[in-house]
Amino acid sequence: MSVFDGTWETVSGKLGTDTIPLPKSRFVIEGEGYTVKTPDGLDEGRIEWGPEAELCQMDMIGTGGTHLGAKIRALVRVRGKVMQLCYAVDGTARPRDFNPGPGSAVVTVRYRRIDGSAD
Repeated sequence: MSVFDGTWETVSGKLGTDTIPLPKSRFVIEGEGYTVKTPDGLDEGRIEWGPEAELCQMDMIGTGGTHLGAKIRALVRVRGKVMQLCYAVDGTARPRDFNPGPGSAVVTVRYRRIDGSAD
């Protein structure tokens, strides 16, 4: 089981450096698969993992739901029971870090683990 496997719930989000409201959602990661359940519906897909490091690369390829056929290039990291996911909403290149500048089209979402491995 990977440190990313489990069920995660949204805590907060930012667009660039501005705090944004996010709908309550659950993000479930199981190996190379994921589902995201929001009030608007369900997204699901597969994950292509990059090299394991503190800033892990993660490509989410939508196989169902509103992101069907989309490829979201993200950075992801876990610290304790908190996971951060960072990606460009305009489909441009993967962010280089978790510190996007003001006015950027980069979203950073914080999740808290609600079940799964904490190791």
